[in-house]
Amino acid sequence: MKFACRQPKRGHHPRLKLQRGVSLLEVLIAVLVLSLGLLGVAGLQTANIRNTQSAHQRTMAVLLASSMAERIRANATAAVNGNFALPLRCSAMSAGASIQSVEHASWLTEIMTAFGNSGTSCGGVTYNAATRTYIVTVQWDDSRALGGSTTMTITHVARI
Repeated sequence: MKFACRQPKRGHHPRLKLQRGVSLLEVLIAVLVLSLGLLGVAGLQTANIRNTQSAHQRTMAVLLASSMAERIRANATAAVNGNFALPLRCSAMSAGASIQSVEHASWLTEIMTAFGNSGTSCGGVTYNAATRTYIVTVQWDDSRALGGSTTMTITHVARI
């Protein structure tokens, strides 16, 4: 027994009548999903840039604090007397006649260069004669990365 397949007439395929293309609603939904995904990627990129800058500033603060600690250790005879102590200062200073004032002025200039001279970039050194330790402090404004008014502080302890 043979079955004969009935061929549709040319141009009259029944499935073609059901769908002839993509509807406008489907296109709009696809564009909406794509745009939301791209906005998410843009937000992640912005957060990444802020966090990268914050990490760079933290690295600079650690290097600057270590730099002052090495300057103190390099001149141990003056350091034992507490001559490297410097109250927290948020502005540049001019170098005096002593090696300590030259080192302080140079160090504060490096801090202002690294973090900007906005009055929130500060450096200070305290001395504890009993333990013969210096505590070097570097402060700066990290509000861009943290999304608010925040002062970051890095401290470094140097024993002589």
